[in-house]
Amino acid sequence: MVDSLADGSLFAELQISAWPPAVTQTLLRKSDGQRTLTVRGKPSGRLRVELQREGHESLVVHTMHLRLRAPTVLKVNVSWRGTDMVVAAAGQVIGSSREFDPKGVVAPAEVEQTAAPIDHVDNARAREVRRRQIAAIFSGGARAPEALAARWLSDLGLASNVLADLATLVRQGRRHHLPGMVRGIRQMVMGDDRDPALLQFCAALTDAPLAVYVPAAVTKPEQPAQLLAAALDIAATRDPAHGLEMDLDVWLRHDVPWVNGASLPLGWLLKQTEDSLGPARSRQAPSVVSADMIKAALEPLCAVATCLCLLAAQVHRAGLTTPAGPQTAAAAQ
Repeated sequence: MVDSLADGSLFAELQISAWPPAVTQTLLRKSDGQRTLTVRGKPSGRLRVELQREGHESLVVHTMHLRLRAPTVLKVNVSWRGTDMVVAAAGQVIGSSREFDPKGVVAPAEVEQTAAPIDHVDNARAREVRRRQIAAIFSGGARAPEALAARWLSDLGLASNVLADLATLVRQGRRHHLPGMVRGIRQMVMGDDRDPALLQFCAALTDAPLAVYVPAAVTKPEQPAQLLAAALDIAATRDPAHGLEMDLDVWLRHDVPWVNGASLPLGWLLKQTEDSLGPARSRQAPSVVSADMIKAALEPLCAVATCLCLLAAQVHRAGLTTPAGPQTAAAAQ
């Protein structure tokens, strides 16, 4: 900890075993006799950060709703000046005692300089799973593995071009292409009863990473219609608003905030979105995704399509230079 009581900053690592916790849990408590920092995780998905200083009033910050997949280690920076305090993670301010005036208190930019970019704890695990899956396919006696790899990579290139065109048409206001675009997203990353997830299968062939970037902290929208849009907030590259690197498969399994305090897997919500856009007579049950949610998520859905197309292009390029087939499978074993 720093020497100053009135003006300072500190770094902390939070060991998070489950998120959000079922009951309020103390994640960190440390003291040097003059300063005591206590961080608690709340069932609402927020952190409560309290700094007690000898001779000064206590400072308390409640963060935004955090999008975390546990178990994980969350690295945070806590900075304060006078009666103001800010909490940051992954270069983003996730909570503050009030709106900050850079001239009078710690500016968010100062905090961002002290916070290194972070990656999701499950990224390496997801990539290893894909390696093992492709190794199992080839060790099972797949015929003509080189030809199989070439065919799937060709299919990925075609599917990516079609998806990019559909996203362009939807952005132009031709909403009748929206069902086809969402179906293309789902088929590319989730597959169906006959075919595996095309993007992940080809990434496994070339051992290519599948990194997307999401906000380290997500504020739950006040209006339910905005929930799907908030859940789909991803980018193809790290930027100030998307500081957390997350493997595509981790992202699809991630639980996102939903109505009535529930949380649902993102991949399942994509399927629900596709079902909601299909003919009403084909639906077996009411969808949890409403028309208002889809309307609010038009641009985020297009952004997801664009992000997947960029990933597909990277995987396709890797397929042109990386031996695919038995060599990849052997390397994964």
